Amino acid sequence: MTPTPDTRHLTPDEVELWAEGLLPAARDAHLAQCDECRVTAGRERKLFRELAQLTRFAPEFGFVERVMAKVKIPTPSGPHFRSHTDS
Repeated sequence: MTPTPDTRHLTPDEVELWAEGLLPAARDAHLAQCDECRVTAGRERKLFRELAQLTRFAPEFGFVERVMAKVKIPTPSGPHFRSHTDS
C-alpha cells in the first residue's frame, strides 16, 4: 500500500525548518509539489539570507546595568499576598 501524500500546507514552523535545512523528507515532498508553499519558503530563505548579512553589534559596556538600574519591580502587598505556609 502506498502512503497518502501529505497535502497540508507547511506551517510557519515547518517553513523555518526548511530554510534551516531541517524539514523532514515527508514534508519536503509536499514542498516540491506545492507552488504556494515554495513561494512562502523562498521568501523565508531570502529573509534568513538578508538577516545574516546585517552588521552584528553589541551594546556598549554598562548598558545592561544602566537599564536594570531604572527597572522598578513592585513589591507585592495587600490581602492577595500570602505565603504558602499561611493557613
